[in-house]
Amino acid sequence: MKCSSRTGIELWGALPTPFLPSGEVDELGLRRNVHHCIDAGLDGVYCNGLMGEGWALSHDERKGIVEVIVDEAADRLLVTPVTSAPTLDEAIALSAHAQRVGAAYSVLEVPAAADSDQDVLDHFDAVFAAVDMPFVIFNPGKSGTRESTLSLKAFAALCERPNVKILKTTADPHSNNQLRDVAKGTGVRVSDPLEEHFFENLLEHGQALLYCDPEGYLYQSAHHRPIEEYIRLCGEGRVQEAKEVFDSLSAVRQVYRKWIIGPLENGHMPNAALKKWCELVGMAGGSVRHPLKALTAAESAELEHDLKQALGTRRPD
Repeated sequence: MKCSSRTGIELWGALPTPFLPSGEVDELGLRRNVHHCIDAGLDGVYCNGLMGEGWALSHDERKGIVEVIVDEAADRLLVTPVTSAPTLDEAIALSAHAQRVGAAYSVLEVPAAADSDQDVLDHFDAVFAAVDMPFVIFNPGKSGTRESTLSLKAFAALCERPNVKILKTTADPHSNNQLRDVAKGTGVRVSDPLEEHFFENLLEHGQALLYCDPEGYLYQSAHHRPIEEYIRLCGEGRVQEAKEVFDSLSAVRQVYRKWIIGPLENGHMPNAALKKWCELVGMAGGSVRHPLKALTAAESAELEHDLKQALGTRRPD
């Protein structure tokens, strides 16, 4: 492990799924992206979620992607695949597969069709009964294409389940603070995944992991690790210096908000822009799958211009 072994804070990244021009998963590109994340100092990666176009992947592709990432990570990164699925049986099968091939956690989303807290708990409990491994619960708030949120009562009950280890929550800050209060003393870690919130979450709420959006591998490289740097400075009590490093990312954050998180929060999937950005920093991106559309040539040029302007004299690594 890299960042966590020095600071006690974990930094994760939600990976895209690179596709070849033929439409197939780009296995070599996926392996290259794993290496980029290792070089960038990440502790783990998240796959087959919104950023990975999980909705457009077949059952076998989802399994194959996990196998490739686990193999290439070779214990240098923890791996957490999304194993939620339209049917309970498939969610169980994907979770069992993740456990079998060596994933650190499986990730379950709040089921969209659940009408009550009991429905939510019954769904999760059925998976836990079939697959005894650590799980991450994703509480999506109102971002992306989902609006299913986890109630405080349901989360309190989940905190009593020994399988539940992490809650990734994109709800509003007030709701996230309530969820943190519920989790206190239970061993369940609550993470707001947005890096733009992380400095405050680290100092004010003791959030010990940034799990799990793309900023870690978009903002960092083998030779430039500003997130790791401000985490380290905070740990040393050098808060003003840490704040200066945090603030140095403001221009890049504006690009991220324009092209990635802003569209996502408004219900528009940003995968094409994410993949273009990945290519600009030396990762594999490739095409997107239906119903998403590639960026136009003008949009691609605009994103590249925005990123160059934000980075100034520092080129993407």
